[in-house]
Amino acid sequence: MILGLSLSVAVLLVVVAVVLMLRASERELQEDVNLRLRVIGGNEDAAVALAKLSAERKVSNAVLRWLCHLIWRTGVELPPRIVLRLLIGLAALLPLAWLFAGGFAGTALVLFGIVIGWFVLVRRAAARRRQIIQQFPGFLESTIRVLAAGNTIEEALAAASREAPEPTRAMFISVGRQVRLGAPIEAVLMETAEIHQLPDLKVMALAASINRKFGGSLRNVLRSLINGVRARENAARELRALTAETRFSALVLAIIPVVLMLYIVWQNPEYYVQMWAELRGRSILIGAVVLQLIGMVVIYRMMRSTEDA
Repeated sequence: MILGLSLSVAVLLVVVAVVLMLRASERELQEDVNLRLRVIGGNEDAAVALAKLSAERKVSNAVLRWLCHLIWRTGVELPPRIVLRLLIGLAALLPLAWLFAGGFAGTALVLFGIVIGWFVLVRRAAARRRQIIQQFPGFLESTIRVLAAGNTIEEALAAASREAPEPTRAMFISVGRQVRLGAPIEAVLMETAEIHQLPDLKVMALAASINRKFGGSLRNVLRSLINGVRARENAARELRALTAETRFSALVLAIIPVVLMLYIVWQNPEYYVQMWAELRGRSILIGAVVLQLIGMVVIYRMMRSTEDA
């Protein structure tokens, strides 16, 4: 009981610290935006829009920023304050799980629920990322056609995004919105590449930066990028086909222990309570949970290595 109360207080203190850090970062961003707009002579509407954009995209807290990026990769544009409320809700689930399922079982259920939720988000983000990469060559071809007519890179991206399919269209419309608010195109592309883990977009950002500073043919760079993306995608599809059976076996090995534990808790909740009452039983249970988590991380890294390749 004392341990549960102490953990609850610790969770609440962490949540309060995250809230205070988020509010402090938002105030700093607001002051910086207002100062820059006063210098360049921006109006109040532009200040509000740019401040909102900065608050949505720039989060100083590392944990909250990581979770925001993970959610944004799935295509769900939740503001950081909503993500913070979700974190507070997850923190509130832990005492409730302790109350209804006991200390060990409640903690295990919450941890495995978080792991499963994280896994679902990662798989959805990976599927969306694959769609963007598959659509990227066609998007670059549309951009090259607009550039050939004498337009700037900003105008070319805006025109190509209106004709692009989802999810590429939504991503580049967001890029165009930030550019219209005054952000440099290369900085926006680099930030989007970091959020969505798209190295090809980083190459595009570097090409746009070099073209802006030193000139040169941006169309040739984009054509080379198209050839590179298509060649890599052909190799990746072949690799995924060769490793499909191994990846499925790894997924089954990661899921079976979790499902079995949940079934035992559902059928006989006292089973783990009796083990937790003894020192040897606690050591076995803690070791099993740690090894299961390590195994899931290793399996995820193995599966991720084939996808990144």
